[in-house]
Amino acid sequence: MREKLFWWREQWRWKKRFIKRILFYSFLIWYIQALPSDLFNDPYSTVLVGKNGKLLGAHIAKDGQWRFPPTNKTPHKVAICLVTFEDKNFYYHPGASVKGICRAFYQNITRGKIVSGGSTITQQVIRLMRKNPSRTYSEKMHEIILATRLEFSYSKEEILNLYTANAPFGNNVVGIDAASWRYFGRAPENLSWAESATLAVLPNAPGLIYPGKNHQSLLKKRNRLLKMLFEEGEIDKLNYYLALEEPLPDKPLPLPQDAPHLLQRCIQHGQKEQLIQSTLDEEIQTMVNNETEQYALRMNETGVFNAAVLITSLETGEVVAYKGNLNHTDDNHAFDVDCIQSSRSTGSILKPLLYAKSLESGLITPKQLLCDFPSRFGTFAPNNFNRQFSGAIPANKALSKSLNIPMVFLLREYGQAKFHNDLKQFGFRHMNKHASHYGLSLILGGAEASVWEINACYNSMAQHLQNSDPAKIHYTGTAEKAPKLNLNKACIYSTFDALIDVNRPDEENNWRAFESSQKISWKTGTSFGFRDAWAVGVTPKYVVSVWVGNADGEGRPGLTGVKAAAPLLFSIFRNLESPRRWFQKPINQLTHAEICNESGQISNRYCEQTHFEYIPKSCLISKSCSYHQLVHLNQKGTFRVNADCESTSTMIHKSWFILPPSMEKYYVQQNPNYHTVPPFDPKCTSNKPENIMSFIYPKRQTKIYIPRELSGLRGKVIFEVAHTRQNSTLYWHIDDEFVGTTSDIHQISVQPEKGKHKVTVVDETGVVLAELFEVL
Repeated sequence: MREKLFWWREQWRWKKRFIKRILFYSFLIWYIQALPSDLFNDPYSTVLVGKNGKLLGAHIAKDGQWRFPPTNKTPHKVAICLVTFEDKNFYYHPGASVKGICRAFYQNITRGKIVSGGSTITQQVIRLMRKNPSRTYSEKMHEIILATRLEFSYSKEEILNLYTANAPFGNNVVGIDAASWRYFGRAPENLSWAESATLAVLPNAPGLIYPGKNHQSLLKKRNRLLKMLFEEGEIDKLNYYLALEEPLPDKPLPLPQDAPHLLQRCIQHGQKEQLIQSTLDEEIQTMVNNETEQYALRMNETGVFNAAVLITSLETGEVVAYKGNLNHTDDNHAFDVDCIQSSRSTGSILKPLLYAKSLESGLITPKQLLCDFPSRFGTFAPNNFNRQFSGAIPANKALSKSLNIPMVFLLREYGQAKFHNDLKQFGFRHMNKHASHYGLSLILGGAEASVWEINACYNSMAQHLQNSDPAKIHYTGTAEKAPKLNLNKACIYSTFDALIDVNRPDEENNWRAFESSQKISWKTGTSFGFRDAWAVGVTPKYVVSVWVGNADGEGRPGLTGVKAAAPLLFSIFRNLESPRRWFQKPINQLTHAEICNESGQISNRYCEQTHFEYIPKSCLISKSCSYHQLVHLNQKGTFRVNADCESTSTMIHKSWFILPPSMEKYYVQQNPNYHTVPPFDPKCTSNKPENIMSFIYPKRQTKIYIPRELSGLRGKVIFEVAHTRQNSTLYWHIDDEFVGTTSDIHQISVQPEKGKHKVTVVDETGVVLAELFEVL
């Protein structure tokens, strides 16, 4: 019996030891796995900061709390205040304080209810992680165990960071970063001792006291903490008394909204609930906001309510200012639309690109004469903004004056499909239709682009001029795709050089007001119907792009690039740092060429007045002067002659600058020194009509659409011819039927029927000019 009892006793002891081991190892496994991998999974606010860390804007978390993404750092003053107020032995205990627990237990027993938890900062992190469960003794024991486990996995600094990032600070504010900005309007590392102490006492009773609620109670708690800091030697007597005098904030402050449209763009591009480190320069962004908002007050009086400004750095490709729209909250004028990313009609803002590509292809030289007279291209009839014509104008002047007709002629010669393809390579993604859809109006605003695309293109041009490898344009650490820029540096330099002297004779009183101490290459643009006003400026430091208009596309009289966008552009440039020097001339891609003074082309042997200048090497393949010819005159110099009517021994041979009649008609009005070439002697038989007169309209194979007038009757179309002799008389025929004569001004109003026709013009000397056209 005794042996049996001993056996059972040994079995029981063995089982007890086994169970204890099982329980111990089970507890150990649970203890090791007690903490989740992510202690906190609460939704965060989306926070945008500038290049130097200043808060630019934030979007509230989806649970309605201002909870910033953790920065994993607790400022020195805040850390001292929190530890002093909440847990003096924080850096020494293993997660729980025996002394604190005993004190809390005694207070709860003596008062008959739970009045204190004796929790350390580590325990409070556990309570926050577990969403503040009810206070019971079993829950307290669970909390202590998890607190010791937390101490094994995290350093004291990391635990303090967890606490400051997730502790409630009253109202709907969670975390020290959100609290600092909501209550004091600055980052926590910039807080004073009094401000740090104010925040340190808030998590103790966040529902009872915070700025704006129970002011006196908050003041007493803050001052009590300041006294503790003074007594423990953390602050000296002077700082203590100065801190006591600091007032408490009256109520939470609104968070900055310095770049709300960029913040929304970041959210849309997958950066929601993140701390977004942008490239924005906080000072430049503030300046742009102020300048734009003040300028908008004047524009609002004219019925224009929206504007956008984008500034990029040439050195880095970084966006340093992003003003997507005005910072207004009403819903009347679509202020929530990001006008930097919206596609708008380009107006003339693409002309410099055509100019640069034409130089690169050898189509023109910088000062080559371009046609500038009333013209039709099929049904497309462009006009210059000032409705004046030069007949012929140097290409660089046509660009600086932003004349439409010369640029349409240039695009037709360069090739609209070719230029359309260039623009796609330059990054203009909104131009997604075939080139034929836009036609020649492409260069005058027939296609759309965004401020972002315009700025990226000009930025890439300037960067390419400064460096061989342009940086990508970006507003965060993630760079967007850079435009593919196949442009010769010399051509870019020549283009920027032409844009330095951007003046407008038709807007003389306006552009002179924009003269700046800075050297700036700038271009404006105005869309059809006065819906979009553009201005872009380039220096070796910045590219500034401005758009002004109405987000809903409503036009306004006078909404032009010069009047509406350029003033804001130059106001911003006056507040930006000026570069020390201009772009370096790319000498290795330039050549010293002899240029004809009058035509701007490479001189030929008949050019009498020439000069040498640097032009892009690509221009060497352009044709030599096509306007200087050797003419043969009679002895008196009154007629041109040939061997049919004059002896070669009596002829006078002379170099002459001769423009086609259509160009000459307008050129002579602005160039009194121009001498019209003498007419052919009537006795000569080789009189060519193209040397005497030319059609201004219609051109070769023109298709004409004649609309009906308000009366319902078919309208008429005006044909025009230029003749070298001012007082000549012309006889007009359509399909061999006489329709009338003209003198001096050779314009005639006709009403041809639908179908194909032939117009014939005969002057009094018998010279015949004919052209085919079709009425649709």
